[in-house]
Amino acid sequence: DLYRIIDSSAGLAYRHGPETHTFREMREQMLRINSLLTGHTQARVVVYAGKTFPTYSAIYAVVLSGNVWIPVNPDLPEDRNLEMIRASKPDLILTDRPLPAKIARFAEETGAKVADLSALVSPQAPSRAFALDKGLGKDDVAYIMFTSGSSGTPKGVPMTHGNYIPFIRNAMRLLPFKKGEVFADYHDFSFDISIFYVFCAPLTESALAPILKDEERAMPLRHILHNKVTVLATIPSTMLRIRMLARNKPTATDIRILFVCGEPFRLDLLDFCLNKLGVTDVYNFYGLTETGVENFHHRCSPADLAVYAEKNFAPIGLPLPGNPVRVTPEGELMIAGPQVTAGYLEGRSPERFEVLEGVRWFHTGDRVTEHGGVYFCNGRFDSQIKLHGYRIELMDIEANLRKIGGIDEAVCFVAPWQGQEYLVAAVKNESALDPEDARRRLRAALPDYMIPTEFFPIAEIPLNKAGKIDRPAIRRMFTDKLSGDVSSQAPRGARI
Repeated sequence: DLYRIIDSSAGLAYRHGPETHTFREMREQMLRINSLLTGHTQARVVVYAGKTFPTYSAIYAVVLSGNVWIPVNPDLPEDRNLEMIRASKPDLILTDRPLPAKIARFAEETGAKVADLSALVSPQAPSRAFALDKGLGKDDVAYIMFTSGSSGTPKGVPMTHGNYIPFIRNAMRLLPFKKGEVFADYHDFSFDISIFYVFCAPLTESALAPILKDEERAMPLRHILHNKVTVLATIPSTMLRIRMLARNKPTATDIRILFVCGEPFRLDLLDFCLNKLGVTDVYNFYGLTETGVENFHHRCSPADLAVYAEKNFAPIGLPLPGNPVRVTPEGELMIAGPQVTAGYLEGRSPERFEVLEGVRWFHTGDRVTEHGGVYFCNGRFDSQIKLHGYRIELMDIEANLRKIGGIDEAVCFVAPWQGQEYLVAAVKNESALDPEDARRRLRAALPDYMIPTEFFPIAEIPLNKAGKIDRPAIRRMFTDKLSGDVSSQAPRGARI
């Protein structure tokens, strides 16, 4: 269906301000890119590029040719990207810019072919039709995304067509799409929310409207209005920023469908979306990279504001069809079914998967409770968190902090400030710590969303009765310290 729609639609596929492109143009670019992919099956293809029109054409060409799309964001630190590229063992790297030195050297040493996207899609480039007669195998890998790993190295998650397509079918069935929507694209391709709009947009003959500039990221409301966005898929933190920019006043937009996920969805934000933005269809989704994007959904309504007032959050709702769930006696959510990945690259973290009574389950690490016939997510059991929509393994940050000279031990956690959350690193260090120097060093290895906004020096790391680091005690120490400061002063680097 995807190729048939791209092949036949005369509608807009891409818009960014005055720049627009049609599906017909997309098809022509895909055929040119496919001239390089023809003859390859299940080849791993890194797409190292920004959100230009040829990048979207490349994604569809890779997937429809039966190969494996591996998104890598050029804006992330080179060392971090190199770790992901090295783990994915690519056969081909498609890029819209010169590769950084370390990645270029890796490609040369491993024999991975590097191709320039602009040259591939030029009108003079050869083209080749897709061989679609056999279709795409449900067990063939479609893409690989990376999550934060406890060892300091990202973990690759291969997802087959059989893993993600059930979610896309559920989304197409549940959400009231119309032909010719405009889907906002606000998030990194390696954030699996992108699977929703990358596939649902062409399937509804709709345009993708990406954010390309820093000022657009800072002012998303302007981008929404300028591009006449009708479908917005994002995280609650984005809606918080939009509310701030709108000054919590009624604001007319073209948004009809709001798809939120990745963080708890506060009722005050739901109130803003329903009653100030006037969005008619608001959905709260829950899922994980390893379980095919989204597994639960809840269609929000004005009644939720009263029904769930005691919880102060919208529920994640009920499982999407095809997603068996069970809750352990301790309250951990487990998910089974066709959307669960076969496992991490290199066989990492096998303990996350368990076979019970012949059924293979994935341990999400999330605490859930049932209330009033729907589910609520109440945080995590382990040291993994969600912050601003990103899955972050705190031990990943801690491992990189310990590489900084003078830091003996580090413990990271999330702390609240005026309705928002920010990342804190408690550090035991030999000498006085320069927070800016620490951040600079971390940025060489970690993306910005994993950089602590506050450093909290402590003389000794408290241990619990089992001899393990007492994380709750450290959090209490920080809270006590903060309460002793001037209460109106925001933590250093906190985003308000």
